[in-house]
Amino acid sequence: MNNHYEIDSRSVKEGDIFIAIKGEHSNGHDFVNDAFNKGANSAIVEEKRNYIKNNIILVDNVINYINDIASKNLKKYSKIRIGITGSNGKTTTKFFLFHLLSYGFNVFTTEKNYNTEIGIPLSILNNYKNQPVSILEMGLRKENDIKYLSKYYNPNVSIILNIGSSHLEFFKTREKIAEEKLKILSYAEKPGIVFINGDEPLLNIKYPSDIKVFKFGEKKENDGYLIDFEYLNGNTRVFYNIYGENLMLTFTGIWNKGQLMDALAALMVSLYFEIPLDPFYISGFKLPEKRFKLKQFKDSIIINDAYNASKEAFLAAFESFKKMDFDNKKILLMAEVLEIGEQSYEYHQEIIEKAKDFFDEIYFYDPQKKFDFKDIKFLRDKNEVFRILNIPKAFIYVKGSNGTGLWKFVEEIFNNKD
Repeated sequence: MNNHYEIDSRSVKEGDIFIAIKGEHSNGHDFVNDAFNKGANSAIVEEKRNYIKNNIILVDNVINYINDIASKNLKKYSKIRIGITGSNGKTTTKFFLFHLLSYGFNVFTTEKNYNTEIGIPLSILNNYKNQPVSILEMGLRKENDIKYLSKYYNPNVSIILNIGSSHLEFFKTREKIAEEKLKILSYAEKPGIVFINGDEPLLNIKYPSDIKVFKFGEKKENDGYLIDFEYLNGNTRVFYNIYGENLMLTFTGIWNKGQLMDALAALMVSLYFEIPLDPFYISGFKLPEKRFKLKQFKDSIIINDAYNASKEAFLAAFESFKKMDFDNKKILLMAEVLEIGEQSYEYHQEIIEKAKDFFDEIYFYDPQKKFDFKDIKFLRDKNEVFRILNIPKAFIYVKGSNGTGLWKFVEEIFNNKD
């Protein structure tokens, strides 16, 4: 597709097609004329208004329309369509699998962490070039989100990474979250394949007979399992058993245990399609930004892992740190895990109790004064966060939900480093 589609009128360029999205806080139809004034060629709308140009595509539902045209083009050419869902690790898995499969295939994947009913079609409409293999990350925010995406994109290879506690505020139980994640199979093309976390009881269910199931995890009864890992000279050496064969690989940079499980899922898919594992090629992959990034700052080491957060991600990181050698003071700088709901206090208390087994000091960035835990110190503003990040000769792990803004403070100190 040669046309460029845009949902933000401020970013419209000459010849673009503007998509008028009704959002929670604004209505794209209010900006159609702005888009035309900036050079938009046409606009996709669902509201009849007095627009300054007649080049309007009037549809019943804009989001359904863009998913329809995007999915039809994708399904026409992409015969292998991989859908990835899970509470943690979707973006890392997507980009690592893209890297692996690109060794043997021409592969498309959605950009950044585009994983919604808006981001996925927009990425396809602007970037898809008829690649025969596609990888789509599918996010969950409300009931039937995954089912909606499955209906349009019909994955024939599905990956369910894990069932965490993200979104408990909306779904109340992990059982309900698992039910929603499993809806990736609602409209999966059959016969199909699904790769599931075999260590998760909520995923060990009876699957349709025309869906072939492969399992990954730590348990030896899985089709692929993590044996062990270690850190050497700033890189990660990992030992797997996949489809009955032992495998040793070296990944560039420091990968935590959760990321190594994501990598395992991607490796199993790649090996299923008989893509050769070239150790040198694999070592060329770098983890996405703001995900477990270890950097030297003055005479300290800071790991900025505050792109997103969950209890499971915290605990996976804590396990990984036990593999490292530390001489310096160990500090946890954490922020709230959002969207937990009424269980939030107990949820964070469990994280803190686990952290006490490893860290010398724990700081909680809580500007709204929501919490009151014992034996930890609270930070209320940016300057207090900067003070902790500037503690000399320390190992500082930074973790919290993206919406807390904690990750921005880390980036700011690195950008302003003398």
